[in-house]
Amino acid sequence: MKPKIVLAGICIWTVAALLTTVLLSRKLHNAAPVTRVKTFQVHGKVLGIDAATKTIRIAHEAISNYMPAMTMPFFVKETSMLAGMAVGETVQFELSVTENDSWISHIEKIPPEKPLGSGYGPVQSPEQSSETERVHIGEVVPDFGLIDQNGQVIRLSEFRGRAVVLTFIYTRCPLPNYCPLMSKNFAELEQRLKKEFPNKFQLVSVSIDPEFDRPPVLKEYAERYGANEKDWTFATGDAEQIQFVAGLMGLYYAKENGLISHDLRTALIGPDGRLVHLWKSNVWTPYEVQRMVRESLTGARNIAGR
Repeated sequence: MKPKIVLAGICIWTVAALLTTVLLSRKLHNAAPVTRVKTFQVHGKVLGIDAATKTIRIAHEAISNYMPAMTMPFFVKETSMLAGMAVGETVQFELSVTENDSWISHIEKIPPEKPLGSGYGPVQSPEQSSETERVHIGEVVPDFGLIDQNGQVIRLSEFRGRAVVLTFIYTRCPLPNYCPLMSKNFAELEQRLKKEFPNKFQLVSVSIDPEFDRPPVLKEYAERYGANEKDWTFATGDAEQIQFVAGLMGLYYAKENGLISHDLRTALIGPDGRLVHLWKSNVWTPYEVQRMVRESLTGARNIAGR
């Protein structure tokens, strides 16, 4: 075999090997990151079931290295998991947690092993009287005052003429698909609305932990999510002020073992100060809210709640 032919063959083989290596490297680099799932085995007592939002409220025992004994609504992937469950039953469930999500991956009824209330969160879920007293779709939301992350007094009425999207969080919330998800969604929503409706909207995150979430804490939390103070306000106040705002939206929350048991509420208030929509779970998307903000600002209000 002629040397030139051998040399050409070696060159072609080398180039092919290099191309294969580069393509394989890019494929590995672009591959989706592996989602790490932590699982916890937990006992608890069923206090409520809501198939519509795929949630089951459970007074559970302390979850080692994760959460103290509390009463919380947990999500399931399929409503079929709730079939046959009833309020008052004792259950064993597997809680799966990732960086961005948490859900019950398995649940089964078991014979009661502990006296009622022993080692669990409160077994009497507070009456959600605020749900019947809250402002209804189409009604003007009463004015209220709070304190922002800079320690300045703000009032809802200051935002009249803008679409206001209001949600509830607290900075120490351990479940990734509760407060952290609300804040991540707001971060994306802020970018979407800033492009389409500059100076015509206001995001408001109200802390339900006023004792801990003072302005300096909220300011650091706001920076963590890249919030622009002009568009996105983080608010606190005294306990009575927070109770009033939470009551307007029918939000349940209660202190439990150093943390806060709560459900979710996100409200869209139109530029005329009327409640346009109220989301009662975490299933809303920034795109969905952006669309409804667009409708409220253009006058095509969709009067609906869920």
